[in-house]
Amino acid sequence: MGHSRLMSRPSVLGAALVLVATTLALGCARLLDVVNTDQTASELAGQVDSDAARRLLAEILARHSPDPRIAAAAADPRVDGVVEGGDPQTSPLLDQAQLRELARVMSVDFAALTFARALNADARSRAVQAAFELFRRAGPDRSAVALRQPRAFPYTVLFAPSWLYRSHPETGSDFAHQRRLLDQLGIPNRLIASGESDSVEGNAAAIAEAVRASARDGGPVILVSASKSGAEAALALTRLLAPVEAAHVAAWVNIAGALRGTPLADAALRPPASWLTRGVLWLNGWDWAGLASLATEPSRRRLEGARLPETIAVVNVVAVPVSGSVGYQVYAGYQILLFHGPNDGVVLLADTVWPGGVNLVALGADHLFSRGREDAFTLAMLRAVDVAVRLHPAPDPTATAEHDAD
Repeated sequence: MGHSRLMSRPSVLGAALVLVATTLALGCARLLDVVNTDQTASELAGQVDSDAARRLLAEILARHSPDPRIAAAAADPRVDGVVEGGDPQTSPLLDQAQLRELARVMSVDFAALTFARALNADARSRAVQAAFELFRRAGPDRSAVALRQPRAFPYTVLFAPSWLYRSHPETGSDFAHQRRLLDQLGIPNRLIASGESDSVEGNAAAIAEAVRASARDGGPVILVSASKSGAEAALALTRLLAPVEAAHVAAWVNIAGALRGTPLADAALRPPASWLTRGVLWLNGWDWAGLASLATEPSRRRLEGARLPETIAVVNVVAVPVSGSVGYQVYAGYQILLFHGPNDGVVLLADTVWPGGVNLVALGADHLFSRGREDAFTLAMLRAVDVAVRLHPAPDPTATAEHDAD
């Protein structure tokens, strides 16, 4: 889909609707094996769309060698010494317009991989990425033993489910696997009772109320969101909760967040595709407001100038596929969104990242994470988030006071 110029506009936009209705949640996709850094040039060439992208991919894979100091730091609260200065060549992330232009001049995969490399340019992101890879390689049994140690993971985990999590639990958007795993480890966790097709604004209110309620339990909280609920969590943390109400939120894990909406929603909301959209939503009992709130213009306005409390560590889990690793579930959406530049099959890459957060790159993954439901991945992620929390710099009291006054 998306290749033929003979395809009618309604059918293209209908494809966008189907994608939006079934993939804005965690599901199944392939992931490049970043552990294997010995792939041949021909194997790498089969994944990407240009020789320049192949060379860049080889460079990135070669850098995925864990630092043994991170493993020791994970068991030691004095982790500040792990971060030894930043990369002097670090530059700001390219925005989506710049990525689109780079894709035009070079190739889409080259632009996507340039973005992936920049995501790990800062020292804290490199440290947390290395910790995650170490924990994942160690396997789920070792992580489970570590997490069961007293006070090893002193957090309550709040899961903000994604779109259609009740109608399509098979996608994993209700975090059922992760919640069962945490239950087995004795880690307190809750699923926030948000509306499966409610607007971003409506679900943000539900998240804010859940965060307020969690304060009564005492102890720090980690908020986990995915796809559409990323926009909801961002709105709750920046607009609806006062800093004092979110003071116990230690971290926000933003997985493939649709922070600024998606052009796929724009396409599904425009006539004549919108006629089909309304019919599909009505037949399934889904709310039009949920899809409408994912349009790019209202999404950008919603978070314009938004500021997160400095006490919250943000971990952006960013899916960065290359053209050879895009799963069939989101392939049509990937092709449609190529007009805008690199994307994960549902969301534009630059629109998934909360600025200033720690970045974990899922290289080769698309918007749907199969490994998000593997025990080794989930447990490594928990431990890596703990490292991110302990590496998070103390807030500037002056900036905090100014934020409180806004």
